[in-house]
Amino acid sequence: MLKRKTKGIAALAMAGMLLVPGNALAHDHSDDGHDHGDGYSEYTPQVSTPASDLRTHLDHLLSEHYIITVAFMQKAFDGSEDAGEAGAALDENTAELTAAIESVYGEEGAQEFERIWQSHIDFFGDLTVATAEGDMEAREQAEMNLENYVEEFAAFLDAATEGGLPAEAGEENIAGHVEDVKSVFDAYADGEFEEAYHGIRHGIHHMFDIGEALSGAIVDQMPEEFDNTEVSTPAADLRAGLNHLMAEHFAFAVLEMQKGYDGAEDFDFAGWALDENTSDLSAAMGSIYGDDGAAAFEPVWQSHIDFFGDMVVATAEGDMEAREQAEMDLDAYVVEFAGFLDEATEGRIPAEAGEENVSSHVADVTNTFDAYVDEDYSMTYDHFRHGYHHMFALGETLSGAFVDQFPEEFKAGDMPEEMPQTGMGGGAGSNTGMMLWITISALLAASAAVYFKKKSRTGVTDFK
Repeated sequence: MLKRKTKGIAALAMAGMLLVPGNALAHDHSDDGHDHGDGYSEYTPQVSTPASDLRTHLDHLLSEHYIITVAFMQKAFDGSEDAGEAGAALDENTAELTAAIESVYGEEGAQEFERIWQSHIDFFGDLTVATAEGDMEAREQAEMNLENYVEEFAAFLDAATEGGLPAEAGEENIAGHVEDVKSVFDAYADGEFEEAYHGIRHGIHHMFDIGEALSGAIVDQMPEEFDNTEVSTPAADLRAGLNHLMAEHFAFAVLEMQKGYDGAEDFDFAGWALDENTSDLSAAMGSIYGDDGAAAFEPVWQSHIDFFGDMVVATAEGDMEAREQAEMDLDAYVVEFAGFLDEATEGRIPAEAGEENVSSHVADVTNTFDAYVDEDYSMTYDHFRHGYHHMFALGETLSGAFVDQFPEEFKAGDMPEEMPQTGMGGGAGSNTGMMLWITISALLAASAAVYFKKKSRTGVTDFK
């Protein structure tokens, strides 16, 4: 039987967050409403609580595991030079997940977790090699091993959470993750890139569902260690939804730039996924600030994606003047987008602080790309992991500002019928937190079913 480690568990949620500047923008609501004595109000909705911080930490590590696993399998299948470094980044993610488990269930629980968790990564590796070599017997063995992993890991979670995550439900979710990875890899290997990128988006989304379920089971198991706060509230769901979309944006921006520079066959489809993410982010902004807010957000946000595209083309062509222009355009974007956030949130994200955080995102993407171009793959994945992590701080900042701006809309229970009117054109309707979450979920579901062939925006694929 696993022994729980009950001291210092709340610190788990902040592990690894020390290098992220966005946390400085989070609002402190400890003096609002009715305080329980632990700093958390009974009536004021909270984005950042011990429970929601745990959820965020697990969302971050689980979704990062998924996206790096997908990248590793693609690169190993293609024989890319950076496959080894992608694998090393996956190992680092596993080490951080193991540390998270140890902070909750102690050293014994962490050792058992790491053994089981690492096994499925190894089996994915076996699957990749077998597929590349056309060894169907080895492929079947890898699939059988993954089926056994599903049962073993589900049993581990059942025991660790003392039934909070029953084995049957665990098997369903873990099998879903395994199938997400396999189906995306198989589609990629078969050249079915439309299916692959639909699958990647679905798989990322699924990891956030798993993060919510796992964190919820842990908090239910030991509520006092998390100040009796809740994992799933309208405010926490808003934070998770924005974390998801912001992190996905970063992953696809990096992926599209690499694919574009390499002239990869799936470049257009990586770009399609990035466009779909932008559409979902715009819809999310619309659910907060109405159609006018969404209309103001989308062209500004799209501009920095276009400028990253300009950077790729200029770098591939060795056109330093065009490269410098792209960098200047990105500098101007930082100022413009920070100004948008300042106005939209009525000063809750001041322009100066917004510029610091937005420029950090631009630097993360640029540094990851430049390291890749320089074939410094170790730094490529270091920058990628830092940049992916930073998006969760931006998600906290945005959601914190929105909840502080419209607190009545993020309380559990009855919601007012109309959103407050703002300088961004007013709200989109009642129960904004739930509305945003429903909007995101509906759009993601639609994106998995509807075909959309993205037109190539640049000629970069012709350069390599």
